[in-house]
Amino acid sequence: MKKRSILAAAAIAYIFSAQPGAYAQDGQTAAEISAASAVIPLADFDLGKALDGERRQWNVVPDRTVSCGAAIEHSRAVSTDERGSLAIYRSALLKDADINLRFKAVAGKSDQGGGIALRMASPTSYYVVQIDALRDRARLVLVKNGVFEEIAGIDADVTIDQWHTLAVRAQDERFTVYLDGVWLFTGYDKTLSRAGRIGLWAKSDSVTRFDHVTIAPIPPPELWK
Repeated sequence: MKKRSILAAAAIAYIFSAQPGAYAQDGQTAAEISAASAVIPLADFDLGKALDGERRQWNVVPDRTVSCGAAIEHSRAVSTDERGSLAIYRSALLKDADINLRFKAVAGKSDQGGGIALRMASPTSYYVVQIDALRDRARLVLVKNGVFEEIAGIDADVTIDQWHTLAVRAQDERFTVYLDGVWLFTGYDKTLSRAGRIGLWAKSDSVTRFDHVTIAPIPPPELWK
């Protein structure tokens, strides 16, 4: 897969290690994203319809491990669909935003995990921050007209059937990703520079649950008067 010009993980780690206060500040940023706004109601997501006689891929299911007693779940028997599936948040369009959610990879033979889709221009053009529990990998991917192109990625430990927290700060061409409150990587891309929809993302036969989704717009910087 073609790689775009990114700030490599090793280089970032070196920069942070050279700045004693960087990790503390980064942890503070993750906490700010987590507390950014009120939790989005499950009813505010478009879970789509059943396709070709199959039950739909997204459903609200009972879950005793979450505070509200229910979670959004993606499940589908097909293991060859590489396009990904979306549960789109019915909201105003956003460009710069703090997004935080909990997810749990439950099962899947070809894929396990899910992610956050953002700046969605259409169901085939968006960014997705993907956590792959089967391969222990976290990626920022550009989807353009249905074609997937990795922008940045790094190995990440993800435990199956356990809740994890995923947070993303998207600001201009900068995308900063955190897993369980720990910074993973920062990737850069300018392709999709306009506001778009935000959604939950999963693919193939992955059975993944999502909970406690928060979204908060980042206001533009104040200009000198």
